[in-house]
Amino acid sequence: MIGELVERWHRGWIAADGLTSEYRDGYLVVHVNRPHRVFEWLATDDAEVGRMAEIVAAAPEPSWLSVPTHEPEKVVAEVEAAGLVVARPDETFLRRELTGHPAPEAPAGYRLEITRDPVIRIQVLADGEVAASGMMAVVGQDAVAHRIETAEAHRRRGLGSVVMGALVREAVRDGATTGLLFASTIGVHLYRSLGWEKISDLLVARNEVSA
Repeated sequence: MIGELVERWHRGWIAADGLTSEYRDGYLVVHVNRPHRVFEWLATDDAEVGRMAEIVAAAPEPSWLSVPTHEPEKVVAEVEAAGLVVARPDETFLRRELTGHPAPEAPAGYRLEITRDPVIRIQVLADGEVAASGMMAVVGQDAVAHRIETAEAHRRRGLGSVVMGALVREAVRDGATTGLLFASTIGVHLYRSLGWEKISDLLVARNEVSA
């Protein structure tokens, strides 16, 4: 079940960022093509983490491994034993049925700007400045949220909820019924407050190859 959801999430991620992916020896690999992260390997469960971690540790390029799991301590031990460095130990994989998702209005002094290319992009503007932003890619009936950000000077004003609500509203218009996302420790509190439910913990590790 988690594996299918990871694959569905990844299709939205690569659509949002304009990336490509492939299967290597049965493992899902995304071509991120950034200096510090050339490839990201996605585990569809934690059953073969040790083997995947060994492959990533031996890769000649800067490479990362993301693992959804219900046993994060076990996964930490396996990836570290293989020679990887845990970069993000406490992220979360979340989902939500999009019907009834909260969609608050922007507070006074802010306005929404919506664009499509065809990825849905939302900016919350204040005096021409981007106060908050985010994107969502719709693939089939799935909507994958990505890069939800609020500028430090504009935090604690509910703008994250405004961005998410607007993204979901637009995604539903495109036929999406289910939302999927990987959340940071900070972001998970926002999403849980909007009714997103935890699928699993998510651990991200990297090899020690420099760019």
